[in-house]
Amino acid sequence: MFKNYLFNTIKNIVPKVSSTELIALRSGTIGLDREIFKGKVNYKIKNDMKVEKKFNDQKVNNLLEKYGENYIYPSKYSDEIFKYLGKNKFFSFIISENYGGSELSVSELSSILTKITSKSPSLGVITMVPNSLGPGELLENYGTAEQKNKYLPKLANGEFIPCFGLTGPNNGSDATGQIDTGILKKEGDKLFIELNINKRYITLAPVSNLIGLAFNLEDPDNLLKEGIPGITVALIESDHPGLIKNTYHDPMGIGFPNGTLKGTFKIDLDNVIGGESCVGNGWKMLMECLSAGRGICLPATANASSKVSAYSMLNYTKHRKQFNRSLIEMEAIQKKLINIFFSTWCIQSSIYLTNYMLDNNERPSVISAIMKEQCTERARDCLTNALDIYAGSGICLGKNNYLEKFYRAAPVGITVEGSNTLTNSLIIFGQGLNKSHPHISNILDSILENNVDKFSNHFNAILCDSISIY
Repeated sequence: MFKNYLFNTIKNIVPKVSSTELIALRSGTIGLDREIFKGKVNYKIKNDMKVEKKFNDQKVNNLLEKYGENYIYPSKYSDEIFKYLGKNKFFSFIISENYGGSELSVSELSSILTKITSKSPSLGVITMVPNSLGPGELLENYGTAEQKNKYLPKLANGEFIPCFGLTGPNNGSDATGQIDTGILKKEGDKLFIELNINKRYITLAPVSNLIGLAFNLEDPDNLLKEGIPGITVALIESDHPGLIKNTYHDPMGIGFPNGTLKGTFKIDLDNVIGGESCVGNGWKMLMECLSAGRGICLPATANASSKVSAYSMLNYTKHRKQFNRSLIEMEAIQKKLINIFFSTWCIQSSIYLTNYMLDNNERPSVISAIMKEQCTERARDCLTNALDIYAGSGICLGKNNYLEKFYRAAPVGITVEGSNTLTNSLIIFGQGLNKSHPHISNILDSILENNVDKFSNHFNAILCDSISIY
């Protein structure tokens, strides 16, 4: 039959989907992204929805006034700054009030990060990480009651400074490609994991004292009673025997802590976030939590640098004169200003929409990836145009050069959470098509399930959609 021939032909074309890719495809929610594919967007936003403000604005102002000009790491102010941030609850934004956290809305979190980053990109990074992908969010969503009671209150008050170790020296954007390995072993009646780690590019690693680790757990002797071998996430404290934290990186000279985690050591199954039942579920847990970094924090930093570019260059061009004319009167300058304003407007508008979705308990993995890629790329374009206008003043270091710190920080946002090259091709277009399209996702499922009839139904549907006239 023709449908069998077509099914087998397409099945041979479709590349094999790995278990980690399949988890990524099935994580998060689908909503607006599918409506866009359908060509009928009916997404409703309540314009009268008020955002409750919980965090005192004066605390943010005081932070920026006190440390906004400081080089944070490594410096003599490092310990003082982190203690100040912890004491004033800057690490508590995503932790529930039951554990002493601030439990802010996504909109308020985004606004605070934008304001902090507009003064100091390094302070923005330091505030962002504990309120993004890491131990706090993973514990909130998956931790055992004992783990939550032990760690969350101390994360909220800054007693614990967290980091999360995922990337190794050869991973690049392939997070699980060459991930560290843990072996499940038994000594007497006690199970433990022998873990060998070599992590790189771990933000806050040099100053953290609570460390999340992702690794591939192997169970060669079939000792597990619950869970299955695979990507697993666990927590250790910085004084754990065998853990080595003696080197650090210097990302573009921006001045935030970033370093390495190494060592061979043992951990108990109790160290696994969520306990034994969550063994092997680490990749799913990470995928479901990535919306914070991709969809909230990185766009907020892009929002900050684009607004600094727009506001500063608008005022600069009004006052700076060349050839007896203000720069703002020149069409070539106007063109660059319009580019800055347009990209800034796009970033701000998309942030408003995405924050609204996240505050309404959606977890749009594809849209979060679009936000990360588009916002950071547009922010870099804003800075490039701004530096073209600022010209000589933009290439000399000094107090009058208020753009260079953002320009140096731009590649960090472009690179982290999966480089934009990968995000664009693999997540936005690859996962976007396979996850969000109303029929392609079902066609892929039918191939994975080897279901010819299901394939035929959805292939006919996509064919009809393609030739329909609306």
